[in-house]
Amino acid sequence: MDFEVRYQDLTFKHTYSEKPDLSEARFKEHFHTTYEFLYFVRGNADYMVEHRLYNIKPGSLLIAKPGEYHNIVFRSDEPYERYVLRFPSVSIYPYVRRQLEKTNTVYYIEGTMLADAFTNMDKHIMSVQKDLRVALCYGVLNVITAHLISSQDLIRHADYVNEEAHTVVKFIEENLPEIHSAEEIARALHMSKSALYKVFTRQFKTPIMTYVRTQKCMLARDLIHDGMSATEAAEKLGFAHYSSFYRDYIQVFGSPPTERRA
Repeated sequence: MDFEVRYQDLTFKHTYSEKPDLSEARFKEHFHTTYEFLYFVRGNADYMVEHRLYNIKPGSLLIAKPGEYHNIVFRSDEPYERYVLRFPSVSIYPYVRRQLEKTNTVYYIEGTMLADAFTNMDKHIMSVQKDLRVALCYGVLNVITAHLISSQDLIRHADYVNEEAHTVVKFIEENLPEIHSAEEIARALHMSKSALYKVFTRQFKTPIMTYVRTQKCMLARDLIHDGMSATEAAEKLGFAHYSSFYRDYIQVFGSPPTERRA
């Protein structure tokens, strides 16, 4: 049984495709401003997240954090069934949000209470009136995140890691506020700018400074939600001008940085 519940940045759905669309345009590298949990029930595919590749199997939980570039690459046109949860990090209790930042990318959860929390959603969704389904989804989300944080023994490690891209991403993560240009990254990593562009664009299919600005805006949103002013967040993350931060933030989120959304 399929279902879909949407409210602002929250999406809960269970979908089934008899024959998935295998075109590259359908599943190209992309990112969300929210967390995405995908419980892979059936299908035959690989999962790429940033510089890591996973040969996934049914019963796997796939996690893309806000701003992480990811995609599904199908190996055949077998039926594809999945549960998908998308939710903003600011909607989660602060302690849980801090723990989610430490979670891994793929967990094998078949036969666990965590898997049951997904598969039981169908009967719960259909057993309540429509105007209560959003509230129900928030409750299920709390159950799923609590079980996930308690299930670190179910982690699956990547089948392939692009070490060059990993080095670049790690440098960006550790030096985000101080990065203002691709030249700075290339110089710090002892690479030519052309080599840096080649490594990053081949893996992410996006310009490196677009990626940097996206990550800065993601972090700014959390800082603003935690009480920092938009001006302070922009300054802390190394934006030379507030107008540049404002423009980039709207491009990422579709709304200005002073607008706090549930």
